[in-house]
Amino acid sequence: MRVAELYNKKRPVISMEFFPFRDDKTADNFNKTIENLAPLNPDYMSVTFGAGGSTKDGSAQTVKTLMKEKMQPCVAYIAGFGLGPEEITSVLDQYRDLGVETIFILRGDKPKGADFIPHPKSFSYASDLIAFIKKHYDFNLGCAGYPEGHVEAQSLERILSISNSK
Repeated sequence: MRVAELYNKKRPVISMEFFPFRDDKTADNFNKTIENLAPLNPDYMSVTFGAGGSTKDGSAQTVKTLMKEKMQPCVAYIAGFGLGPEEITSVLDQYRDLGVETIFILRGDKPKGADFIPHPKSFSYASDLIAFIKKHYDFNLGCAGYPEGHVEAQSLERILSISNSK
């Protein structure tokens, strides 16, 4: 399921977003929630991706549960900050193998805690991650931007230039 095609076919498009489950208790709650919400027939469900890749395994498992067990169309998020190209490739390969067709791209935030050290080849900008994915995969990509300016932005003009490149 490619999200871009949904927006070409119908309005409104209804989606539901979930955080990855982290343990058996939250997995049980997640499964009950999906059982309650699935009859509403959302166009797709999306799964977030933790700061610095902190939930990369849980995100992939949650996507797998939605697509393979719950038979729900799914969009996966990926955030590039903190992860090296090998880790990004591993996550994207998992998503591809599960049948994910649409990925939402984020730069991502630094995880809380002063001891976090990003991979030296981490993707500092979502636009860099988008270019990497386009070069190696055929996913339908979506991304976010800050039209009002990101708190780390050097200038609004720079943000608009980066947004246009995405």
